[in-house]
Amino acid sequence: MEVILLSKEWRVRHFYIDETFIPVWEEFKQICEREGSSASEKVREFVERYVIVHAHGNPQIRIDKFIELTRSLKTCFFCQGTFPVLKKVEYVSGLIAPTCESCLQRNVGKGSLSTVKKVLGAIT
Repeated sequence: MEVILLSKEWRVRHFYIDETFIPVWEEFKQICEREGSSASEKVREFVERYVIVHAHGNPQIRIDKFIELTRSLKTCFFCQGTFPVLKKVEYVSGLIAPTCESCLQRNVGKGSLSTVKKVLGAIT
């Protein structure tokens, strides 16, 4: 039996896996070997990256971006859907309302019964 002395002091750590995970673990070790590294090396790399990313809290997209997006959306008078751009439409009744393209087409599509008088422009 040959004993190999390592220049560094190594401490063995353990982690536990479910029996159903064993085939995945074995395949992981084979992939690591094929790629010229060890499973231990890959686990250490993962842990280091994880600590770097999560050291100051869970990385997440700030809700400010979503709030700003919703502020920029306009609401259609008819369907109450929210859209980045609506049409300002004058109707035969005198109503001037923000209207989405779908509702505008539905109203225009009524032919002689159309309630649309004219499109006044876009609301952005």
